Amino acid sequence: MALRKPPVDLDPGKLQLTGAATDIRWQDYSCTLVTPLYGGGVKAGEVDAYMPIRASAIRGHLRFWWRLLAKHKYRLKPDEIRQREFALWGGLGDTPQASNVWVRIDTIANLVVEPWAEYEKSDRGGWKSIPKPAQWANAPYALFPAQGKRPGPGSENPHGLAIPGLTWTLHLGLHYPDKADATLREDLDGRVHEALRWWASFGGVGARSRRGLGAFQIQNLECVSADEAEVAGCRLVVTNSSKDNASAAWEASINKLKDFRQKPGFARNTGTKSGRPGRSRWPEPDAIRRATNTHAPLHAPEHQAGQAYPRAAFGLPIIFQFKDEDKKAGDPQNFTLGPEGFDRLGSPLLLRPYFKNGKWFPAALLLPHEHVKKMRLVMPDRTIAAPQQWWRPEQAAQVEPMAPHGQDALSAFLKYFAK
Repeated sequence: MALRKPPVDLDPGKLQLTGAATDIRWQDYSCTLVTPLYGGGVKAGEVDAYMPIRASAIRGHLRFWWRLLAKHKYRLKPDEIRQREFALWGGLGDTPQASNVWVRIDTIANLVVEPWAEYEKSDRGGWKSIPKPAQWANAPYALFPAQGKRPGPGSENPHGLAIPGLTWTLHLGLHYPDKADATLREDLDGRVHEALRWWASFGGVGARSRRGLGAFQIQNLECVSADEAEVAGCRLVVTNSSKDNASAAWEASINKLKDFRQKPGFARNTGTKSGRPGRSRWPEPDAIRRATNTHAPLHAPEHQAGQAYPRAAFGLPIIFQFKDEDKKAGDPQNFTLGPEGFDRLGSPLLLRPYFKNGKWFPAALLLPHEHVKKMRLVMPDRTIAAPQQWWRPEQAAQVEPMAPHGQDALSAFLKYFAK
C-alpha cells in the first residue's frame, strides 16, 4: 500500500515548532473508565485492542471544550477565538503553527473487551431480535448501534465494548514560548486545565460519549458544578437519587430519555396487543404521514400539533421506522429526518453519571444550542421545515409528554429528568 504524501505546498521545515518535549511543563492525571467504551478505534464501532485511548482524540475533546468556554464563558469575539485557538492549539494557516498543548497516554491497564450481547434462540424458533445486554451495559437505548443484526442474511455480530475498570495515565504538556503574549499565557495558565475539567465531567472517550458511553473519572479532579455550568450558558441537572456505581447512574439517565420519548402510557398509547405499544403521542409520525401524503387506513394523521418535529432538537438524523404490517397497509417507509447541509447534528444534550460527595448520580447537561433553532429540516428529497416552522412554543400544549414540563423538547426533558 502506497503511503500518502503531504500537500505539495506544505513544507514540514516551515512549521513553527515551538519547543522540544524537554521544554514542556507536564501534568499527570490518573484516569479510570466508569461506563463502557464503544468504538474509538480505526474501524468504526470497534475498540482498538492496542490503542483504546488515543491522544489525538483527547486533544480534539479538549479543543472542543476550550472553544465552548471561550464563546460562552469568556465571551470572546469570533475573531479573537480564532486567533487564540490558532496560537494555543495550532493549525494550518498562512504560517503553519504547532500546538502548544501536548498530550501523551501510557500505562493503559485492565483492558477487557467483551461482546455487548448475545443473540438467543426464541421459544418460537428463530432468534430474538434484541440481544440480552451484559449487566455492566444495561442501556440498550444508548447502545443500539452495537447490537449488530440477528443471525441470517446480512447478520452482524454484536460489537465488543471495553468494560469499566480500564485505567490509563494522561500526560498533559503545556509549552510556554519565549515570546508568548498575555493571552496565550492566560490560556496556558488555567483555561486548558478548565477545559480538561469540563471534558472529564461531561465528556468521554470513544463513540457516543454524549449518551454517556466512555465516561471516565480523573483522580482528585472535582466535577464542574451547576453554578459553573450556568456561567458558561449551560444547564446542569443532577438528580437527588444516588446509585451504587457509575454504570447504574448512567443507566438511570438513559432510561429517563427513553421514557420521555417512548414510555407507553406517557409518550405513546399503551396499545391493544401484548408487547406492542400504541401510537406515539409525539407529533412527528403524523407529520411525516402528512408530508408524504401516505398512511395506513387505521392510522390517518390526527395529532393536534400539526406539522411539528420537536424531537429534532435532541440531535439528527432521526430514523423513523413504521411497522412492517402498517407499511404494507399504506404507512410511509422508513423515514430519515436530517439537518439541511449536514449529515448530522450533534445533540446539545449530554447524559452521564456524575460524581459528587463520594457518590454517583444520574446527570444531564444541556449545552448552548441557539444553532439548533436556526436549522432547516430535510427529508431525502426536499426541505420540509424552515427555521421557526418545525417547532413553535405554542404547540407544546398539544404534545402530551411536553405539556406539563416546558415549551420546547429540551427544556421539558430537563424538568422531567429532575423529578
